[in-house]
Amino acid sequence: MKTKLLFAFFLFSVSLLFAQKKYVIGNVKNEVQNNIPQTYIYNPRTEEVVVTDQSGDFIIAAIPSDELRIVKKGFERLTLKIKDDNFTNPLQLVLSKLPFEIEEVTIAFIPTGDLKKDLAYFKTSAKTEKLNNEISKYVMGPMTEVIPQNKIPSSFAPKNYGEGQMNILGLASALKGLIGKATTKPNNTPNYAEVEDFYRRVKDVVDLDYYKSYGMSEYDFDIFLAYVDHANSLAKKYHKNFNRAIIESELKMALVEYIKTHKVGS
Repeated sequence: MKTKLLFAFFLFSVSLLFAQKKYVIGNVKNEVQNNIPQTYIYNPRTEEVVVTDQSGDFIIAAIPSDELRIVKKGFERLTLKIKDDNFTNPLQLVLSKLPFEIEEVTIAFIPTGDLKKDLAYFKTSAKTEKLNNEISKYVMGPMTEVIPQNKIPSSFAPKNYGEGQMNILGLASALKGLIGKATTKPNNTPNYAEVEDFYRRVKDVVDLDYYKSYGMSEYDFDIFLAYVDHANSLAKKYHKNFNRAIIESELKMALVEYIKTHKVGS
């Protein structure tokens, strides 16, 4: 008798638990109404991630006020706040293609997760590094050859009737330059709120899974983003003219040097 009562209580508890748990179902399509499989649906509150099937359908646990993030490579990210009516009516989500994508490049290097092994892939030989340094010094250095100039001897040069007179055109040009400097607005440096908004937009559009493959957590990526911004002035250059492709390209190029000098992951 006691065993039967315990079993009945267990069944009642399980049914109550599932009755309190709610699920949202939905479908993901593109702008021409084609289903999009392999789309990630993420609930930050529960940290649950589900993937759409071949028909673009999904189901995920949620409660009202949860914020779902819908991510698919090549498409704009979508954020959706769950409401009460979403539990009775299936979600119909439409993702927009990104306006500009970097041309796909086949990358031979596949990170292993071991930083020592991965860094060895990017290391150049001592001879190559020395040659690159010498070429850079030569290109950046002053010219050693004297460039011949076509110059008429002074005895054969035509007489300059304006010699000793005020150069009106030169004076006007100088005045125009001074007026331009006085009226030109200083470089617009973003304030704290604009920098924070820029960081948020970057995290919404970049492929964070790429950086996670190098052992970066979301906290590590925040530090890395601030580092690249300080070094390359990302927020100053792009907070008003936001260009996802260029920003992501600068981040990936900076990552190679960053992981050489900074500890990433645990």
